[in-house]
Amino acid sequence: MHPDLQIFLHAWTGGTDVSDSDRKRLLQRLENEAVFRAECAEEIRMLGMIKAVQAAGPRWLEMHDALGLSTAVTDDSPTDDLASRVLNLVQTHPHSRLKARWLSWRPVTMAAAGLVFGLLSASMVFGFAGRSLEKVVSLFKESFESGPAPLVTGVPQTLNQWSGDFSETIDAQQGVKPKDGRRMVRLLRSDFEGKTSSKPTRQADLIRVVDVRPFLREADGGEVVMTLSALFNAAPFPEAESYDGVVTLWALDASFPTEESLMEDALAHSVGMCRPLDRDPATWQSASTRLLLPPGTEMVLLKVSFSPKPESGESLSPPPDHVTFAGHFVDDVRASISIRKPVGNRRNQALR
Repeated sequence: MHPDLQIFLHAWTGGTDVSDSDRKRLLQRLENEAVFRAECAEEIRMLGMIKAVQAAGPRWLEMHDALGLSTAVTDDSPTDDLASRVLNLVQTHPHSRLKARWLSWRPVTMAAAGLVFGLLSASMVFGFAGRSLEKVVSLFKESFESGPAPLVTGVPQTLNQWSGDFSETIDAQQGVKPKDGRRMVRLLRSDFEGKTSSKPTRQADLIRVVDVRPFLREADGGEVVMTLSALFNAAPFPEAESYDGVVTLWALDASFPTEESLMEDALAHSVGMCRPLDRDPATWQSASTRLLLPPGTEMVLLKVSFSPKPESGESLSPPPDHVTFAGHFVDDVRASISIRKPVGNRRNQALR
């Protein structure tokens, strides 16, 4: 998790030791950076879903008042739950209201007594009101600043190695600057070196496979959830064209799949999208997805992709063998694991 996001969450949940300089800097980021604003809103939504709020004596009235929602009309529809309304509040009033609340730094209690909120460099630990414990571990934050460039040979057959379709690791290009550091990945085509299948492909992929067996063992019958996010950008492209940024998680058994067998071999999968990609090279857009890993999962395949939509009136019969991308970029790919462990299995122990 980015340090600024950690500071934001610490302050949002009542932390009083945030410096004036950090407050000012984060307020500026919230006002000027749409991606950071969206990340903050998503984390607020996640906090609102924590089960600890169901414990006895939750301080809902104080929370509603602090968020300026006390007079809002509520109903039982899922879209009107508090977390959704917080998210809508941030999206609808990204500057004035959020700034006013942050300038006052009024503490907001996000959960009842018993919630342990530890902001650590690599993980966060939550207590779920005596029902379960959750440990969130960062697997990687990839900005492509160092290490070997991704291979271009399709689905990797080695753990923790980037591969996929034709791509290159580059500095700023075509008016697009990397989100973090000096480097980013440009996806070039929707096929890869040595492709033998005659099936046409339109989606350009960047792929990595990770081993999740240690986390499933640690969960000891609890839930293991993986999260994947990435940032997408593009040089200006014609109005007739449209692209989606896509992130996908595939739960697999012990065997490495091929591109053709992936759908058949997967135990489960989930997809997240930023739809559609805008034409402003100054903005990075985010997509994220989460997957509850089913029993029998040993590996997870993570895929970051660009997917073009057919142009209006375009005939897809016969479809092209592959698609060439003029200027499409990926940066800041992040993956994490959440281990949700029933307290009943370890009544007197904490996750480490």
